[in-house]
Amino acid sequence: MKREFLILISMILILSVFTGCSQPPNVPQGNVSISGIARYFDKAAGQHGGIKVTLISQQAIVNPGETPQETTPPVKYTDANGHYAFENIASGNYLIIAEDPNNVYYPATTVLSVGENETKTAEDLVLTKAIKHVVIFREDESGWATAGIPSTVIGDILQSEIEMAEGTGANQYEYRSLRGTPNLNLNIGDLIIIEGDQPQDFYDTYTANQNVFDTFVYNGGTIFWVASDWGWAEGDFTSTLPGGVTWGDYYDYYNDILNFEHPITKNFPAQLYGNYASHGGFDNLDAGLPITNIMIYLRETSSDEKFPTYIEYRYGAGRVLATTTPLEWYVTNGPEGTPEGYSTTYKDLFKLMLVRSIRYIMNLPVSPDIPPSVVTAPAVKNLAPNMGVSSHR
Repeated sequence: MKREFLILISMILILSVFTGCSQPPNVPQGNVSISGIARYFDKAAGQHGGIKVTLISQQAIVNPGETPQETTPPVKYTDANGHYAFENIASGNYLIIAEDPNNVYYPATTVLSVGENETKTAEDLVLTKAIKHVVIFREDESGWATAGIPSTVIGDILQSEIEMAEGTGANQYEYRSLRGTPNLNLNIGDLIIIEGDQPQDFYDTYTANQNVFDTFVYNGGTIFWVASDWGWAEGDFTSTLPGGVTWGDYYDYYNDILNFEHPITKNFPAQLYGNYASHGGFDNLDAGLPITNIMIYLRETSSDEKFPTYIEYRYGAGRVLATTTPLEWYVTNGPEGTPEGYSTTYKDLFKLMLVRSIRYIMNLPVSPDIPPSVVTAPAVKNLAPNMGVSSHR
């Protein structure tokens, strides 16, 4: 009897193993199919096999501090032509991430909404060259430096978080000015960071050389635009980001988070508060621009339009990450209150967002953890505008 019982238990265990291999646990089942192409930006046809494609179900967070139910997302690998397909899944909203298993290329992401009984084809996912060098464009007195923010704030993060040294070689970072005869020698393996709160002559020079930056991205480069003007330096950027993206000025104390499964905003609260949380919103993403894979992470809370304030998109073969949130400002400033259900201040959440953004765009691991602040403040809700020091003078 005991022997028969053990045999029965063994059969159940074996059956459960094989059942688990056929479909990851907690993946919604349904009658929907999603397919697409993921490819390397510089490889020939037939050389796009083995790209890892992950399908993540988007789950809305209703209450502050609430986190989505953890699931095991399905994974597929592309064939030689870059094709992948997910079948028999449930309808809903999905985040799709394509990654190079060798980490030589920067991952690509897109979002897709699919209804019952639908078969949908996602936008092409193009993996670009991984970052080897960082070029930070800013003027010494800018980036809220006149308000006491260190002019080396981005470099300090690269040193402390990524262990990069200042220099012009591989795995190093450098600062460049746009004054005089600017050095606009840009390589596809570079990450270009445009800091926020620049003086007017900086934005004017960028506009005069806009085609250089646009071409850099179109050919496979990566740029991180802190599109937060009208700060203490009072510069006003009136041109466009690569692909023609523009934004309008609007100061909002609150921003809503829309994507809770992306590495940049994973496990964040439903809403962020700051002084200011954003300096404007991207206002022409629906204007038929030549951009794809548009991702929206944050949006305005208070305006009627609720324009996006943190976006990512593909232009040509390259990627753009852009935000109107004055992220550098919050490295040393910001509200010390905490969102309901959290032990991390709003100030430190903004700083964490900056660190995560840099790690993400450099194709480095991004921890989903939210470290508690050293000084824990009481939770706050529906804060009144802070009339103290702000990111706009």
